[in-house]
Amino acid sequence: MNTPDILTPELINPLTYQSFKKLVDTLVAENQTTGPEQTEERIAYTKLNQQRMKRVEKQFKIDPELLAALQQPRSEWHWVVLVESWCGDGAQQIPAFAAIAEAVPTIELTIILRDENPAWMDTCLTNGSRAIPKLICLDAETNERLFTWGPRPLAILEQVLRFKEKNQNATKEEIGTLVHTLYAKDRSQSLQQDLLRLVQMAIPAKGEEQVLS
Repeated sequence: MNTPDILTPELINPLTYQSFKKLVDTLVAENQTTGPEQTEERIAYTKLNQQRMKRVEKQFKIDPELLAALQQPRSEWHWVVLVESWCGDGAQQIPAFAAIAEAVPTIELTIILRDENPAWMDTCLTNGSRAIPKLICLDAETNERLFTWGPRPLAILEQVLRFKEKNQNATKEEIGTLVHTLYAKDRSQSLQQDLLRLVQMAIPAKGEEQVLS
């Protein structure tokens, strides 16, 4: 479904991956975070995420099947990713998105901050919430939205939901520890499987947006 009315908001302060990393480095050095809530918790998360991104960068290997799918004949794509520096899930995904875009010249990656871009964020809510990260894949020429992904790989999301169901009194810290333990073991494989399914649907079915969230 072509939805141009929600695909053309102005991108406020768009960033490349390198620019986003520099922003995070500056924030850590200045003991700050992105967004209006400059809390100790979010500042601490930003510091953790700086290290998480470096780890993912070193470990990431693109899945050959995903690479082959992205190299199929198609239009050029624009990946717009909504995130904030304090977002732990974002730190686990952004380096993977960047590595994929680097490996596939027909993908342009742009990172924008959620709180600076509500017009974009509100087009891809998760159960009514502004959960991040969110990846929006657009046809670079027409701005047609081809698919949306996020905020968490389905395989990891399912494991977290099962844990919460069995441990209904689990604390936020316990859940966070589980999430990042799962990411460390997974090494971006679940993310890439999600993307593979979306890519395979998007290329033959151009004109119909796919959503995986």
